[in-house]
Amino acid sequence: MSDQTMPMSVRYYERLTYAGMAVILINQLVNWDRTASRFTEAPLAFTVLQIAILCIQIFWVWLVAHKRVNWARWMTLGGQFAMMFFIGFGAGMLTFKGNAEGTLFEFVLLILVTSFYLLAACLLFTRDATMWFVPQADMNSATTAQTPQMV
Repeated sequence: MSDQTMPMSVRYYERLTYAGMAVILINQLVNWDRTASRFTEAPLAFTVLQIAILCIQIFWVWLVAHKRVNWARWMTLGGQFAMMFFIGFGAGMLTFKGNAEGTLFEFVLLILVTSFYLLAACLLFTRDATMWFVPQADMNSATTAQTPQMV
């Protein structure tokens, strides 16, 4: 596939990942008292960490969707399944012990973000998206091998 024809599933991956980032921002704004208390504990560290995490996420989406890095695609899928496991296991353990911190709304937003990220990661493994991650040199050699050469 050429650079001009990014598959729709990869475009949807990009959009869903950015939507997940937006939901995380909404969660921080809705729960401003918790965000503000974390900020007052260590203002510089909190700010630097938030900006670094956002930049890393944007870089990761660019790496997967635009640079077509195949190992990043696999790491995205593995990371999403690990995130689902830790959220499910961790939330279950905290609720069981009675130490769950947060509201039901936060938990719903967390499930929404996880769903966005997991669906986005699965979209990277559709048929058209898989062809997007084939290196271009291999694609060109495959098409020239199939084209009969006139002598």
